[in-house]
Amino acid sequence: MLRFAIFLLSFLTFSAPAPLHAQAQDYQSFIDSPARICDADLASDAAPNFAGATCRSVLFYQADPQDRMLWAQIVFEAEPALLEGGRPLGLFVSAKASSEASLNGVPIGTNGRPGASQSSEEPGDMDAVFFVREGTLKPGKNRLVLRLSSMNGGITLNSPIHNIALAPYRDPRKPGPATWFALITLGLFVAGCVFFGVRSLRGDDREGSALIAALSLAAALQLAAEAARDVMPYPYPLHDLRLSLILTFAIGLGLSFTAYVLLRLFRPYPRRRLMALTAVLAVMLAISALQPGFDLKTGFVFITALLAAGIAGTTAYFAQGNRSGAWLALASAALAAAIYWLGGFFLDTVLYLVVAAGLLWLFFKQARGGDLAHTPVAEDSAPKRIELTSNGKVEFVDASDIVRFSGAGDYVEVLLGNGRSALYNASLAALERELSDGFIRVHRSHIVNAACVKSLTRESAGTGNLEMSDGSTVPVSRRNMASVRDALTQM
Repeated sequence: MLRFAIFLLSFLTFSAPAPLHAQAQDYQSFIDSPARICDADLASDAAPNFAGATCRSVLFYQADPQDRMLWAQIVFEAEPALLEGGRPLGLFVSAKASSEASLNGVPIGTNGRPGASQSSEEPGDMDAVFFVREGTLKPGKNRLVLRLSSMNGGITLNSPIHNIALAPYRDPRKPGPATWFALITLGLFVAGCVFFGVRSLRGDDREGSALIAALSLAAALQLAAEAARDVMPYPYPLHDLRLSLILTFAIGLGLSFTAYVLLRLFRPYPRRRLMALTAVLAVMLAISALQPGFDLKTGFVFITALLAAGIAGTTAYFAQGNRSGAWLALASAALAAAIYWLGGFFLDTVLYLVVAAGLLWLFFKQARGGDLAHTPVAEDSAPKRIELTSNGKVEFVDASDIVRFSGAGDYVEVLLGNGRSALYNASLAALERELSDGFIRVHRSHIVNAACVKSLTRESAGTGNLEMSDGSTVPVSRRNMASVRDALTQM
């Protein structure tokens, strides 16, 4: 699954669409345009003289209307396609602010009402569009003037202005292909939460299923918070709540992923897994408190989860020789690099594709009868009860009560969890063919119940020893060492 995720990530990276303004000339963004910014005169509603000494020149995205009211002027030449298209135009404003705008001296709209205080300001929506009447935009130089204020926000953002652009008029929240994709993916996450939640309640790999259900729920909630901006208008003060929810759900998603990885690699060590998970949570909370910018906070939260998974995989590989750990470490490093490289595109799109691909893979495994540990358990074909013969007496024992089998000449000695032993009238080879995959052949003379293994110790000669739940020690042959490690890791 991890290799498939890497392939999917690479494909998406190199096939990512070019920005909208690079595909069509009937779109003109001013977010990176030079602008003159002036603090508003609270005694007058008139625009200032932008040539005054109290004004400053910055790129428009650097303007900060948080806890103040300001004026902004942008002088630009219109794209020819905007003048020749013959379609109604709109000025699209995405900002954590109330705003009003005029183009070439003609008022074109207001979003809320800018003000000098919380009481005098009427909060506008995060995303608004102002209709530009025909003839307002002219060939040659044009002058766009905006008044902005953001007095009702609770969190100070590094970049409160997200975009401002001229384009053909449309509803900024009209669902498009990206919105429908988000809704379909959201449905998959909800299905994953329900399906694996039910599996957990039924006792099918209870802990693993519960973690996948939690991961699916966190992904669904994070995606819903992300997509909310595209489908419903909301006043800009609620943007703080939306960003906080996205970060919270990201922490939940990252922790669920880390916990699932630790479970699969180190199931016999619950206390160590809890300690590692606590350390990861502490780092995530520190990032949330100290790192500026919500995109950076969210990105570093996921990088923390991936680094933790990579460290766990590396540890499993060198300590246990677990090849799955090596693949996990490589995949985690690749995804962490992708977050750093792709930034917002990864968080907005690739993240959900990778999670969706993982859930689809798990659904596929379930449809084929596999379990979440990637170790199929043939419950229907494997005996749940084993017939034991001892001193002429025949009895039936649940397979789950058996700790291990040991070769004893023409018989097999069966050691049970209660400390009792008995003889089974068969060979180890014949018995191995009948047992479920929960039992592992670890030596020419031994088969063990994987659920009863407490630890695996590897010797310098390449052999090993298993410590069983009944306190006994079972040798592991050099030939079987790699397969035993893999099987135990995947349980």
